Amino acid sequence: MPVKLRKHADKVAYFFIAFAILLLLRAFSCTPGTPVSLILLYVSIALSLLSSNVPRVLDIPLHYAYPIKCVEYFTFGVSVVCFIALCLHHIWQ
Repeated sequence: MPVKLRKHADKVAYFFIAFAILLLLRAFSCTPGTPVSLILLYVSIALSLLSSNVPRVLDIPLHYAYPIKCVEYFTFGVSVVCFIALCLHHIWQ
């Protein structure tokens, strides 16, 4: 990958990391009346974004690459399930 595109990819990765931190802050600062599925959706999206973008900007040991990828896939699956549950909740109300 050319150096110019590599720097651009790093900037995109930093943006997604900042967005993930924003989602975590939003999830943990929700009011008590917020549905648990919405909080879980925010947390799982944030963890999925962090686990996919942090290894792009930081050097991690090779033996941590597979567990981080598993966390990314698991949290992505949880976020899809939470999104479907929230959609069904809004349809039925």
